[in-house]
Amino acid sequence: AQTTQQTVLGPLAKERLVSDWYVLTYSAIARTELIARSTDATLSNTFADVISASSKKGTETMGKVEALLATDEERAIFKHIGELRGKYQSAKELVMNTKTSGDAALAERQFNEVFMPAAKAYEKRVLDLLSHERQTIDEAVRVGREVAAERLMMLVLLAAVSLVVSVLASVLISRSITRPLGQAVKVAETVASGDLGSRIQVDSKDETGQLLHALKEMNDSLARVVGEVRHGTDTIATASGQIASGNQDLSSRTEEQA
Repeated sequence: AQTTQQTVLGPLAKERLVSDWYVLTYSAIARTELIARSTDATLSNTFADVISASSKKGTETMGKVEALLATDEERAIFKHIGELRGKYQSAKELVMNTKTSGDAALAERQFNEVFMPAAKAYEKRVLDLLSHERQTIDEAVRVGREVAAERLMMLVLLAAVSLVVSVLASVLISRSITRPLGQAVKVAETVASGDLGSRIQVDSKDETGQLLHALKEMNDSLARVVGEVRHGTDTIATASGQIASGNQDLSSRTEEQA
C-alpha cells in the first residue's frame, strides 16, 4: 500500500507544480505580448514588479520540480526546458529593452521573430513535461486497479478454498462422530435382542471410543454371566437327574422288600 501511494503521490505532486509553472509561463508570454504590441511605452515599467515576481516564482517552482524528478526521461526533459527558458528570458529582455527605448516597430518585429518562437518552444516543452507526469499518474492508477483486482480475486479464491475446506472438515468430523455412535447403537440393539456374540472393535480413545469400550465390557460381562448361569443350570440338571435315578432305585428296592 505504501509503495502504491508513493507511485501515485510523487507524479501527482510534480503534475501540480508543473501545472503552476505552465500557468506562470502562459501569463508571462501574454503579458510580454501586451507590452510589445501596446502603444503605451510605459507598460514595461508598469509591469516591472509583476514580471520580476513572476520570474522569481517560476524559478522557485522549477527548483521544487527538479527536486522531485525520479527518471532519466524527466531529467532530460527538464534540462531541455532550462535551456529553452534561458533563450526565452533573453528574448523577453530584448523586446522589453527595445520597447522601453521607444522603437515600437523594432520591438514588435523582435517579438514576432525572436520572442514568440523562443516562447512557444519553451511553453511546448513545459507542456511535454506536464503530459509526461499525467501519463505517469494514469499508468500508476491503471496498475493500482489491476493490483486491486488481482487481490480481490485472490481473496475470493481464498474464501472459496476456505469454504470447501470447512465443508470437508465438517463432513469428516461428522463421520468420525456418527459412525462410532451408529456402531454403538447397533451393538446396544444386538445385546437388547439377546445376542451376546457381537464382536466389538475399538479403534479410538475419544468419547465415542470410550462408549464402544464400555459396551464391549458390558457385552463381555453379560456373556460371562450367561455362561456361568448356563453352567450352573447344567450342574443342577445333572444333580437333579442323579437324585431322580437314586429315588427310582430306592423305590425299586422298597417294592422288592415289600
